[in-house]
Amino acid sequence: MIKESRLNFIFILVVAFASYMAFNKSTMDGGTPYSCNTEDITSMYEGYIEEWKQEINIAFDKAEKQIIDIDTPDVIGPDPDPDKCICGGSGWITQGDGHKTRCPYHGEGSSLIKENELNIIHKH
Repeated sequence: MIKESRLNFIFILVVAFASYMAFNKSTMDGGTPYSCNTEDITSMYEGYIEEWKQEINIAFDKAEKQIIDIDTPDVIGPDPDPDKCICGGSGWITQGDGHKTRCPYHGEGSSLIKENELNIIHKH
């Protein structure tokens, strides 16, 4: 009798657990336990996100002005005009770590073969 009642209890427990899993749909289709799917959450915060992006942009600009007290110049690089070139017409470009490299436009022994907006081809 005790074995049979224990077996009945285990059977009922298994059926109850299976029923709970079958009818509990709160986490299906990307939903949350509160029956709110991901798209609803995204739509709910969409206005806030744009506002936060603008506030973060302003905060970074303000912090950058406080930390860097100088205007950052445009990127300077090799240029065919010696006055605009980073080498200043000397033929040598000093890199950030102090070593020097030959300028592709004004360095000794370099001659321009072809130039377009994407590539510069030199013969050394």
